[in-house]
Amino acid sequence: MPSKPAATNRREDLLDAAIDAFVDRGYEGTSVAYLADATGLSKAAFVYHFSSKEALLFELSTPLLDELDDVAARYEREPKSEDRARSILVDYLDALCRHRQVAAWIDGDKSILNHGDLGARLDANNRRVHRLLTGPRPSAAARAQASAVLGMLWRPVRNGYLSTSLKTRRAVTELAATAAAAI
Repeated sequence: MPSKPAATNRREDLLDAAIDAFVDRGYEGTSVAYLADATGLSKAAFVYHFSSKEALLFELSTPLLDELDDVAARYEREPKSEDRARSILVDYLDALCRHRQVAAWIDGDKSILNHGDLGARLDANNRRVHRLLTGPRPSAAARAQASAVLGMLWRPVRNGYLSTSLKTRRAVTELAATAAAAI
């Protein structure tokens, strides 16, 4: 099997080192110098692959955020059904699990949640999913319940409980769907 070109390997090495460091140390606690050292690259080599640490931040987080936006958009277009909340939650959790390391990092790193662009994008997605679960004019209690339901998906991913076990994933989804039905 042919190997990837060195530049691609180095870029992947930086992405791997970055997500590991961001989960362990946080985005703000991880410097470009640390990432360069962790991969055996110079700072100049880092900049060759990523113009800044923030560019790396977007590269890592965008695929997850795109999938979460896709889930919301798909259900905003579909007519309501009896299983709608369950379907939304299954698809949402599947997206989180496909990007489990990034989801764990985003959920636990306040600097990402407070980031102007990324934090706002995640907040907008959460509000869209809340409306899908509650309807267009929810009470404060319904908004809080919808937030708790999404937390039921994010937290097990963050804590590493949802690896490849479909049984565990189904159990979490079932519990969240039961909670969503009570909204």
